[in-house]
Amino acid sequence: MENTATIRNNISYVTDSSGDKLAIQFNLKSKAIREVVEDFLDILDVIDRENEPSRPFEEVHKEILAKRRINA
Repeated sequence: MENTATIRNNISYVTDSSGDKLAIQFNLKSKAIREVVEDFLDILDVIDRENEPSRPFEEVHKEILAKRRINA
């Protein structure tokens, strides 16, 4: 990933007439910015799913392998 200075140079603030920050604009032509935005959206997905029930990996893995044997 690019250094933080390069990332910051691809971020702009939208301000009102008083200079108060209202929004952020990201230059999506920058690969580093696209990666940061993607990471941010992934974090939102994690937050949305934090209360979903979970299952042990081993259980899911066995289920997938069993389905493969049936379909083979």
